[in-house]
Amino acid sequence: MGRNAKTGLGALIVLLLVLPWLINPYVLQVFVLTISYAMLGLAFAFTLKVGLPRFDVAAWWGVGAYTTAMLMLKAGMSFWLTLPIGGLIAVILGWFIFIVVIPRGMMVFLLSGMVLTMAAQQIFASVPFFGGWGGTDVIPLPTLGPITFADKKAVYFLGLVLLGVNLLVYRALFTSKIGRAWGAIGSSLGLASSVGVNVVRYRLANVLIGNFFIAIAGSYLVASTLVAIPTMFTFVNSINVMMYVIVGGIAHGLAGPIIGALVVTFIPEYLRMAKEYEPIVTSAAIILIIIFVPSGILGILEKWVKPWFLDRFRRSGAKAGTSGALMSSDEQ
Repeated sequence: MGRNAKTGLGALIVLLLVLPWLINPYVLQVFVLTISYAMLGLAFAFTLKVGLPRFDVAAWWGVGAYTTAMLMLKAGMSFWLTLPIGGLIAVILGWFIFIVVIPRGMMVFLLSGMVLTMAAQQIFASVPFFGGWGGTDVIPLPTLGPITFADKKAVYFLGLVLLGVNLLVYRALFTSKIGRAWGAIGSSLGLASSVGVNVVRYRLANVLIGNFFIAIAGSYLVASTLVAIPTMFTFVNSINVMMYVIVGGIAHGLAGPIIGALVVTFIPEYLRMAKEYEPIVTSAAIILIIIFVPSGILGILEKWVKPWFLDRFRRSGAKAGTSGALMSSDEQ
């Protein structure tokens, strides 16, 4: 990482840490939702690495949310224990489904994801144990020692920590041996198979890891809303997750989903003053981005803004060097 990149990252971290004191509670709540959506977008981009776009994100999001809600309400379990349990349940259930689906190719995986999302929502709504269409009872507030996550600032910082863990794990995996195998599968399925890569096994591992972190995002959603409702986990939400990745930039597997989630979440929120037009404006904006900026927002920054800044830095450096040379000449 270069010096400028480190400086920019440091400034971003400082901004994120002081942000809750710079904005009002409503905007802070939107940022909390954005963090949850960003984790979903990261999982979607993660699975794209092996050439599998997934429409089942909302289903596993709901698994994590309802696991946390039910364990806290029915068993009195700590929120922190429900986090890994929800992730493991999503992995175990996913293994039974994907061990059958993944060997049959991308289209079967895609269609089964659509069916799975709609089926999961019906199960959450129809089974009395989950509370029906009205959702669960209000869950207890998560606590950590003397800290009670009643304050939105505390919930925001919890989300930042979980998002940071997501980023660290995904980055480590992308740069590992298994990550290189995933990249080979995503680049050319036939070529990867011809050099001995077990496509089904690597794809299965990728999808199940994604399931774990999607469920974690569901647990975090419950911590921020204190309730799980079936209408949170619709097929439309799975489509929205795909939009986060496209708008942010598909080529940027880590930063893209976060930027996309921020944009796609805030546009509708700030159009609520004209709610009847909000879906039209949002959809039109996303379509225009797909048509005219297929590389996403980060693609624009990389192609146009970054070269402009680099050029400015070079010119500033050249002027400073010239001034220094002239001063030395005058002194002599």
